[in-house]
Amino acid sequence: MDISGKIEDSYVSLFGKKSDIKIKAPGRINILGEHADYNNGFVMPSAIDKAIYFSIGKREDSKLCISAIDLESYFEADNINNLTNKLNDWSNHLVGVILEIQKLGFGFDKGINVCFGGDIPNGAGLSSSAAVEAGIGFGLNEIFGFNLGLLQLAKVAQATEHNYVGVKCGIMDMYASLFSRKNNVIRLDCEKLEHDYIPAEFKEHTFILVNSAVKHNLADTEYNVRRNQCQKGVEVLNKAFGNINTLRDANFEQLEQIKADIDPITYNRCKYILDEKERVMLASEALTQQDFEKLGEIMNQTHQGLSKMYEVSCVELDFLASEASKIDGVLGSRMMGGGFGGCTLNLIKKEAEADFREKTKSAYQHKFGIIPEIYTANLSEGVHKIA
Repeated sequence: MDISGKIEDSYVSLFGKKSDIKIKAPGRINILGEHADYNNGFVMPSAIDKAIYFSIGKREDSKLCISAIDLESYFEADNINNLTNKLNDWSNHLVGVILEIQKLGFGFDKGINVCFGGDIPNGAGLSSSAAVEAGIGFGLNEIFGFNLGLLQLAKVAQATEHNYVGVKCGIMDMYASLFSRKNNVIRLDCEKLEHDYIPAEFKEHTFILVNSAVKHNLADTEYNVRRNQCQKGVEVLNKAFGNINTLRDANFEQLEQIKADIDPITYNRCKYILDEKERVMLASEALTQQDFEKLGEIMNQTHQGLSKMYEVSCVELDFLASEASKIDGVLGSRMMGGGFGGCTLNLIKKEAEADFREKTKSAYQHKFGIIPEIYTANLSEGVHKIA
């Protein structure tokens, strides 16, 4: 039985009847554009075939009942229209969505039952939280007929992270979960919140994720440091040229002209962001032309930029990227996500997958004493109803 079927069985067992709607909400990878979102740049995410599944149905009373199957945990509230969030609780990812929908002026004429669970690996940086928020928002929108658009649902999910989970994230993760199309990559403009679809049918190639199984404590504090460094560069650029609100508005020539006025580290941070803006455009062309060799080269360049210029990699991620480059059939490898741990994203020929898995596991275990988890990530459809 598939995961959706198991979730539905749990729903029937718990609530004594079938659900009204079943939803699949995918996780995502980001092919290029790391750290570009808060600089109003461009990112290239796509939903993948790892997802959170929901069974949702209306109740006769006003209760809210949620069963988190994977966590073996249950949440209940007497009145869906009078909710409060609990500090540091998993339920905030769903309760927050309901509260944000209510802020838009919508009420719930009935309570709801929810069962959810999935196969997005925990801690792998594949945005399971955004999938939960996008999925519950989509399902409630369908059941209650709120007629919210996908962008509104993405903003609801982002606001949930900000206001109830306590993570000041960008919108990319939930946007990718909601808007993705199979065999396409999204090129998202983080300033305008508009996107293009880049055809990306992978017949002989695939993406493989390798989870380093480490997360260094630097991640949260250094993320804010990078934001501040970029802002520092923006302030000097704007003073010199005007009309520069983020690094999105700057070019290489302008950056070179102010190089003497900023410290070398700030210069490197700004240079990486401008390089990455250009790389996303080049990668779009490479995908359109089905030039996977070129795409792999660009991914390698991004890893070097993240490691040496932006300095958000770590020993483990650098090792995984370096080892990948030695394996036949690997076209590109880079760290994915905020940095200091998490996964590498690897573009490889399908025929090389078994060899890649074996050599990567062996090398990483020998070096760090950890057997890494390795996942295939196929591009997938965004949030949708399951028949």
